[in-house]
Amino acid sequence: MKYLAYFIFLLGYCSACSVTKKDATSQSAAMQRFQGNDSDNELYTRFRYKPIKGLGYEEGVHRRDPSSIIKVDNLYYIWYTRCLDTKSSWLNADLWYATSKDGITWEEKAPAVERGEKGAWDDYSVFTTNILVVNGKYYLCYQARTFLEQRNTVGMAWANNPNGPWTKLPEPILTTTPDGELLDEHKPGFSQFKNCKKPGSWDSGAIHDPGIIVKDGKYLLYYKGHPVCEKMFADSKWGVAIADKPEGPYVKSPYNPITNSGHEVWVFPWKTGIGALVDWAGPEKGTVQYSEDGINFDVVTTLEDIPPAGGAYIADKFLDTNDGQGFDWGLCHYGRSDWTFLVRFECDLKRNSEKQIGWNQFRHYSTIRDVMLQPEKFGVTTEILQGRRKHKKKNK
Repeated sequence: MKYLAYFIFLLGYCSACSVTKKDATSQSAAMQRFQGNDSDNELYTRFRYKPIKGLGYEEGVHRRDPSSIIKVDNLYYIWYTRCLDTKSSWLNADLWYATSKDGITWEEKAPAVERGEKGAWDDYSVFTTNILVVNGKYYLCYQARTFLEQRNTVGMAWANNPNGPWTKLPEPILTTTPDGELLDEHKPGFSQFKNCKKPGSWDSGAIHDPGIIVKDGKYLLYYKGHPVCEKMFADSKWGVAIADKPEGPYVKSPYNPITNSGHEVWVFPWKTGIGALVDWAGPEKGTVQYSEDGINFDVVTTLEDIPPAGGAYIADKFLDTNDGQGFDWGLCHYGRSDWTFLVRFECDLKRNSEKQIGWNQFRHYSTIRDVMLQPEKFGVTTEILQGRRKHKKKNK
């Protein structure tokens, strides 16, 4: 027994030596994964936010899910979901547009695409849109839903001018995978999980957030999907459908889903491939990913505080140059209030831009979002907040 104990001691001692003794080939798992510091990573940034005029908070009006921004004749254009419903901020909605000379002061113009007549496949809502520009022609792809269906579709409208008029294509350009079963396919409402009979494919329940990029002469329509009977939206993934023409037909890739994470779809040309901001849903949430072919994406870095439903000004988004330059500003929506509204974000995701990564640019570091949302609940009263602001101002 005495020798057995001594043997076990030696075995443990030698094992400890093996993990503490370093030779020329020793490298921890973390450093095997390490590709570089954040400060040196081209696709790392910290986001800064500021208010805008014309599309900010307005009681009685929801504005959300802005498109990419384009510039025509010295004017910036953006399209977004506009809704007056008190129960939903994104259903029972139409698509509107606004223009700006500087990206800060916006003028809301008019509806661009409105819901269809009763009984049409888009009679309940047209929402969450994105813009495509090809050969001087403008295309809006968007989600659409009829009142009596729980599964939505993707529609498209085109125009010869960004101010319209817009002509809808007569049929959707993309639909959900037709499997999975609901107890009542024609039951109005939103919770498919409560109406579940049989689960379906990854994009059988809904397809959301469509956006098109031009690559190698092809039109890549990216979209988010979730299956019939899914318990939570945080399990959503992305897919892509490919066409030879802007109007389609779009054919879903056999590699779908092409991400295992991501809520709002956000893709952009980057160098010879495509970059993707994958926000809060799934095991790879909060990451920037990159793909040479637009299908096989790898994680490049992680990000904090990604703009919700961001739409950026990407000057070369549709040029198909294989030399994507990235972006440094855009609009997104803020939804943690009674009415959703748009704000401006700025970042350093333009190639060769100087990174602003000092702590003074990262204001939510060391904060907790629940405290930010309900400070009084945690004993942080208005008086305390005002006193803290005075103290900071005094010590500047």
